Amino acid sequence: MKSDLKAPQKEDAVTPQTIPPPNWPSDVTYLTDQTYSSAVDVELRSKLSRSPSDNISWIKLASNLIITPCPLVAITTIADEKHPAHGQRGLFAVQHLIPDSFVCLYLGHVHTNSMSDTDPHSDYDLTDLVACLDREIGLSVDAAKSGNESRCANDYRGVAERPNAEFRDCFIQVPSVKRAGGLRWERRVGIFVLSAGKAGKRKAGIKAGEEILVSYGKGFWEGRKTIATFRKDFEMLRIAEAALEA
Repeated sequence: MKSDLKAPQKEDAVTPQTIPPPNWPSDVTYLTDQTYSSAVDVELRSKLSRSPSDNISWIKLASNLIITPCPLVAITTIADEKHPAHGQRGLFAVQHLIPDSFVCLYLGHVHTNSMSDTDPHSDYDLTDLVACLDREIGLSVDAAKSGNESRCANDYRGVAERPNAEFRDCFIQVPSVKRAGGLRWERRVGIFVLSAGKAGKRKAGIKAGEEILVSYGKGFWEGRKTIATFRKDFEMLRIAEAALEA
């Protein structure tokens, strides 16, 4: 399928002043890196750089793969009335993305999982999704008020038979005055294209112009249904029920 989506121009420098990509929501701050809650102190953040035995296999992303804005994707308003996110934004590939390839980081506001440090109204918190920055030390990422392109990735339910991308844990290099070379590896969550699979059924990856779809997890939608019922938010309830029925 030929795509008419055009990739944003690459930026030579990643700075807080980076211009947001086209169709970015005006009421959301565009981020080039995480921001941190005051509850995430220096000691707690330092734990993100440690490498316990269970994450030795995590991907280490080269710095040249992290470009802001991301040139691999475009944010587009969903015009299909049958789409659960009709009228909202979706994330689309602007070029062919091969299996297992990195798409973009999930950026937002890093917070602890305590009730006092968590926004109960957020629909963009990795505490509720299938991924979490680090459950062992109780940190999550919320992209409700600030984030990057990844916050526009929709759940596959009601759109496709299965997702074509997923959240994965990974490491990136960040500045450090205490480490040799001035850099250290720190944990992040990113969106990656699904692997081809043992039978190679997903070997096509994601085609240019195709929507990038992840799984929020059934629990996410069940939680949203409960919240929507309590708030009497009928639009949220409609979306949650449609996702659960898909």
